[in-house]
Amino acid sequence: MSWRDLLNVQNVEKGFFASSNSYGIPDIIPDEFDVIELIPYRVDSNRNGTAHFFLDDYRFERCWKYADSQIEELKKYAGVLSPDFSMYTNYPEAFQIWQVYRNRWCAAYWQSKGIKVIPTISWSDEASYKYAFLGIPKNSVVAIGTVGVVNDKNAERLFMQGFKEMLRQLEPKRILIYGNRLTELEGYKNLQWFEPYTSKWNKKKGR
Repeated sequence: MSWRDLLNVQNVEKGFFASSNSYGIPDIIPDEFDVIELIPYRVDSNRNGTAHFFLDDYRFERCWKYADSQIEELKKYAGVLSPDFSMYTNYPEAFQIWQVYRNRWCAAYWQSKGIKVIPTISWSDEASYKYAFLGIPKNSVVAIGTVGVVNDKNAERLFMQGFKEMLRQLEPKRILIYGNRLTELEGYKNLQWFEPYTSKWNKKKGR
């Protein structure tokens, strides 16, 4: 692989976006539109909904590695969430920052192509709070997922701690939540829940 190819894979040649933080994590423009249904990216042919990326990372890595090749596919949807690159507590901090950077870069790049984007927010533990919420406008619409949180007490604890920190830092006007409901979130306002795709599919099949 040539040096030019390497730069292209990391999207350096496509440019950097405006950033208000020391990490250079791109700032996203606040987008707001009606989200009726969340559809797994490249899974469902129904394009009337909003594409989500609460999937295994390998299923949407192409959105980063081959960014231009996915633009026309993304434009088929009413809007999209930014890609949910995984963040785990056992990941090195440098890698977690990189995952946040890629999330925001994709969102900013897609917006530059005329695609409506709502940012997906992820965090790991308290140490990630200093960068996990960067680039997201205050008082905007955001998306989070509870996939992998239910039935894991430690994961639930980390999720709720990060959720409260997100509220403190961003004060979102509306929160889209994909996944199974958590009793810990009962009583919070401005939440819009979306049932997991697998649950909806099983219901259609009568399982």
